[in-house]
Amino acid sequence: MAFVRIGQFKALPASADAMREVYERDAIPIIRAAPGNISAMLLQQRDAPDAFMAITIWATSADADAYERSGAARQMVDKIRFGFAGPPVLTTHDAFGIDAAAP
Repeated sequence: MAFVRIGQFKALPASADAMREVYERDAIPIIRAAPGNISAMLLQQRDAPDAFMAITIWATSADADAYERSGAARQMVDKIRFGFAGPPVLTTHDAFGIDAAAP
C-alpha cells in the first residue's frame, strides 16, 4: 500500500508566484529523486490562487519517514517559508489504487 503526505498552506498574495516557482524548480526534482518516492506535485487552487497543496506519494511510510529524517524536507520548506501566510498543515494517508512499485 502506498503512502501519501499532503501539506496544505496559504501563501501571502504577493509571494504565491515566487513560492510556486521555487517549489517546482527546487523541491519537486529533489523529492522525486528520493528513494521510494512515486510522485511529487504542487497544486494551486484556481479559485483561490493563494491556496496550495503539496502532495508526495511514497511506496511506503518508511520511505517517507526516511526522506523526512534526511533533512531534505525541512530544507525544501525553508526555501518557501518566506511566502507562508500561516503555518502549513500536514496530513498523512494510506493510498489505494496506486502501484507502490512504480518509480
